[in-house]
Amino acid sequence: MYELITKYFYGEITAKEKKLLFTAMETDAELKKEFLSVQNLRALTSWIPAGEDESVAVGKLLEFKQARKEKSFVIPYKHILGYAATVCVAVFSTWMITNRTEQPTVEEPAIAYEEFSTPSGQRALLKLHDGTTVWLNARSTLRYPNHFGKNERKVELDGEAFFEVKQNGKVPFVISTEKANIKVLGTKFNVFAYKGHEEFNTSLVEGSVKVYQGESDADALDITPHECVFLSDGKLVKSYFDNSDFLLWKEGIYAFDDVPFSYIIKKLELYYDIRIIQKNKKLDQYRFSGKFRQRDGVESVLQTLQKVYYFSFVKDEENNCITIR
Repeated sequence: MYELITKYFYGEITAKEKKLLFTAMETDAELKKEFLSVQNLRALTSWIPAGEDESVAVGKLLEFKQARKEKSFVIPYKHILGYAATVCVAVFSTWMITNRTEQPTVEEPAIAYEEFSTPSGQRALLKLHDGTTVWLNARSTLRYPNHFGKNERKVELDGEAFFEVKQNGKVPFVISTEKANIKVLGTKFNVFAYKGHEEFNTSLVEGSVKVYQGESDADALDITPHECVFLSDGKLVKSYFDNSDFLLWKEGIYAFDDVPFSYIIKKLELYYDIRIIQKNKKLDQYRFSGKFRQRDGVESVLQTLQKVYYFSFVKDEENNCITIR
């Protein structure tokens, strides 16, 4: 598993290996601690010489960390790790990755792509090279270039994210998802677009965006603040929202407002990567409201819901499954 951490930060890990690593971290505290340690070190890549390849820089950090295990560079490492810990505390246990700004070069450098993923029950903050910030919800992946081109800033999203796009009137920012694309110049908005999941939603907080299917935005839906776009029978539909509690996930809170029990179950399965079998059919007739801390986990959410309409549940650790009765 420790070898997979190295492959992850070198950018050589496969999708299958990444899922295996994130699953293992759910139950292996030491493995998760090691991952976070390297993650924090990566946040300090600004001290790597300008122009050096990102994967090489990360590789050197890993080699540096290994040298520390061999009782070399002990004092410098402690100083660096102490600063990394400060970064970690500053974001209240959320992993924060600040990508270093590319140094200007005479020739346009070749574009390489990076990928960042969040495990179940976690969230993360990224800062892209153009100054755009992106919050990623649990089990989300953002694929983005190491630098943006002159005509377009394009990223790929699988999951849920909140974007604060840096204003640039000449270079639009495009988010590509499985079901639709979003084009903006500078704005704040939320996108829910997990691959293989029926639900798609784009909700605008500030500015304006275009939401469209396919490659052309000729038939795009334009939305203004407090408007959203969602899929209905495969078509994009525009609506309005006045309650923004669903955006609290950025602060580590999952909020549900008068929704069916089945809706909450689907979200818990998605965010915590667990299968939930619902055998108590009486619960289907009830609607629930509540706010829950992400870090408390799926069982804490269910225990709170029990106080509204009683039910029992049992967790099968081996099969990563919860049965509700």
